[in-house]
Amino acid sequence: MSPGRSSEMSYIVEFNSHIQSYFISSTYGNETLVNRCLEQLAASSAESKTFDVSVYECNIFFVNLHKLLSYSMKKTNLLWSVVAVLEVAVSDDETRIALVDKFRFLPVVSMLLLEVHSSDQQKRVLSLLHHLSYGASIDGQEMFIERLIQKLLTLIEQNHEKKGRCEVAQLALSILVNLCHRDLSTTFVLTRNTNISAFCKQIKKFDLLAWKMYIILEQNDYIKEIDLHYLLRMSFEEVRLMLATKNSFSLRHVVDFLRSVRTLSGTREAEPAKAAVTDEYFQRDLKEFLQEMEKYWQTRTDSPAGEAEGRKKKTKQKVEPRRDRTSEGLFEILECIVLLKPDDKELHRKICEFGPAKLINHARDDCAKAIDLLRTILEKNPTDAAFAEECKTVLASLMTMITNCDDERLAIAFAKLLTTIGKTLNAVDDPMNEVAEQFYQHLFGAVLAHTWERATFDYSLADGPVRVYLWALHTFNELANLCPTYWYAKLTNLLKQKPIQFLIAKGLIGGSDVELLEALLQVAASSEFPKQDVAQMIDLLKSNLPATGQGRVPLAPVPGNVHNIQPPTGYSYIRALSRDLQERIDQAVVQMQDAKAAGLINDVEKSELVEFYTYKINMQTSLMNDLRGSLDGTTAQITTLMHQNQLLMAEIDKNQKRSLPLLLKESALENENRLLERELLQMKSAAATYDKKTSQMKQELAEYIKKYGEKSQKCAALVKEIEHLRARDDNYEKENKRLQQELVAMTKNRDDARKLLKLGEDDRQRLTEQREAERKQYECKIRERERDISKRTDLIQQLEQTLVQRDSTIETLETEGADLREKLKEREARIAQVEAELKENEKIQQAIYSLMNKTKK
Repeated sequence: MSPGRSSEMSYIVEFNSHIQSYFISSTYGNETLVNRCLEQLAASSAESKTFDVSVYECNIFFVNLHKLLSYSMKKTNLLWSVVAVLEVAVSDDETRIALVDKFRFLPVVSMLLLEVHSSDQQKRVLSLLHHLSYGASIDGQEMFIERLIQKLLTLIEQNHEKKGRCEVAQLALSILVNLCHRDLSTTFVLTRNTNISAFCKQIKKFDLLAWKMYIILEQNDYIKEIDLHYLLRMSFEEVRLMLATKNSFSLRHVVDFLRSVRTLSGTREAEPAKAAVTDEYFQRDLKEFLQEMEKYWQTRTDSPAGEAEGRKKKTKQKVEPRRDRTSEGLFEILECIVLLKPDDKELHRKICEFGPAKLINHARDDCAKAIDLLRTILEKNPTDAAFAEECKTVLASLMTMITNCDDERLAIAFAKLLTTIGKTLNAVDDPMNEVAEQFYQHLFGAVLAHTWERATFDYSLADGPVRVYLWALHTFNELANLCPTYWYAKLTNLLKQKPIQFLIAKGLIGGSDVELLEALLQVAASSEFPKQDVAQMIDLLKSNLPATGQGRVPLAPVPGNVHNIQPPTGYSYIRALSRDLQERIDQAVVQMQDAKAAGLINDVEKSELVEFYTYKINMQTSLMNDLRGSLDGTTAQITTLMHQNQLLMAEIDKNQKRSLPLLLKESALENENRLLERELLQMKSAAATYDKKTSQMKQELAEYIKKYGEKSQKCAALVKEIEHLRARDDNYEKENKRLQQELVAMTKNRDDARKLLKLGEDDRQRLTEQREAERKQYECKIRERERDISKRTDLIQQLEQTLVQRDSTIETLETEGADLREKLKEREARIAQVEAELKENEKIQQAIYSLMNKTKK
């Protein structure tokens, strides 16, 4: 339990203590203390699940709150403080259902609606009634139902003619739809108190709500005027009007309608539903819807200061609703649209353009719905690894939010998203492992830190925390399949813990959440799942705790005469009296007519008879009014008895949850005792076997003693022989010493001879080496002489070849020289000829020059 939640529980305990003093003495001081506690509880966060009906103190709190609301109809401060607390409590579905079914808040809040008259106060009470009546099973014969329906019809009649949609009329119609949905008795009360035709005309402009009411009232003429295409368009129109007027209650009807359209895919109307979501009008409306959402989020982003200030306002402003559920409804609608059009890539792209981080930021206090939307998109588009990588970036911030608050829906949504991201990527990297490790330590760190013997685990956990633990266990099972090196050992260690086995057994016994049951069956399919331990835990829970949790057996009637018809009660009793009175009046009229025809009542005036029967009718009417008053008292007594019964059941649950650890420990001790008995039997059989072996060993020891006597005699003879051998060994040793001395002398002589031999060998070796060196030197000289001779022979041959070549070259050169001389003579002759010609040319040239000079002159 977080510190915030423990402080809120302390306010509940404080309220329960102060309220008794207030009921005894309604002084100003007591009223102030009670009002302060209520204001603190009304200012608490709706996600922390302050009002857990499985806690005994919360049951006492709601009983006192019901009594205070009935007691303080005229005290404005306390009245609206109680309403503010109820507005926080109805945010949790489990608590909301308990407020209606177990604590009967719907009648007293309905009576509150009859007492308020201002428009703002009516809106607030109507909004609370809308949440309480949604999904509630109510008997139409209860007395408050008729008065409530009459009031709602009056509000619709007074406000339906206003321009646009009046929020009061829309809220009243929404409550009527909730009350009459699948409830013939309430629908009968509605039809008895209004003109159906006029009523249908009044609600015609409310579109989707009107269509739901037409279906309830079976007004086929009005239903035929509305087709599926039109209703889908009106759904988007409802959302746009809601964003403009902030009537977030209408979003619930839109979500229900979209879910009903999705269910049509498995029926005969599959083709119209498919056509309706694929036509161009739906595509255009969807595009406009996404644009309106973006504008709405942008407006919220642009004015964060005003919203923060509005959230900080305390409950002294009594006419403002506690919480706006707009974001939660918008994300539910987006999820429904994604489920309606799983193959629409364009829609997928548009939603992905927002980005996971942006969607989480827009969600603010409703992150669980935003996470469910991201998970739905990933499940419908398992191949989009890029979007999965984007979703992975918000895991760290979401883990921080989980650490700082106790929102069970957020933790479950986070676990499912982590599983889906891992399946989409088919891998787990280090950042994911780091975030998952933080989640693992946040949830299971305390379980793993303590041993079973210390019994520190709280076995009285409510169903909500149990679901968180089980979904987280399923997540780590999937991570172990994807990354066994990191998570397999952790998962195995976790499954060995007794508290985890207890949680698994409790989840399997509950069975109300089919999706969770399927997840647990996947965990049970793992190889390391402790099947026997969990089976024993299930047997223990079934045998020792038959009335815990969801498995509570309702009180059965006392056995007796089953054919005995009980007298009618409530409205059925009043109707029976009315029918009896009508029959008696009819019989009296018939008797009067017969008596008059027979002439028996000629002296009696008709006016006297009328007066007489009028008196009897008035008497019966006063009797019926008395019965109505007694019925109101009986209803109040029934409410008180139901509250007492609820407190007793809560106390029984409390005591059973307290005894559960002891029962579990007792079972563990019994198992251990059985194991010890088995070990004792084994030890007894082992002791008997040991005794048998001991007797055998004694017999063997006697045989060994006999054998040892014979061997001792042999040993005496051997001792004598050993002494004789020792004397002979002494003689051998003396002889050996003498021989060793001689051997030493001979060894010394041998060493001296070896030294001399070694010196001779050294001299011989030296001479041999010297002779060998001289021989090698001589051979080297001979080889050098031979090489010189061969070199000189080769040189002579080369010189002879050179001389022959030179002779031939000289002859060649002499021949060429003769030729060159002849050519030289020819060229000298040619040169002389050319010189003679040059001289003649000069002479001619001079003659020409002289002629030219003469010509110039």
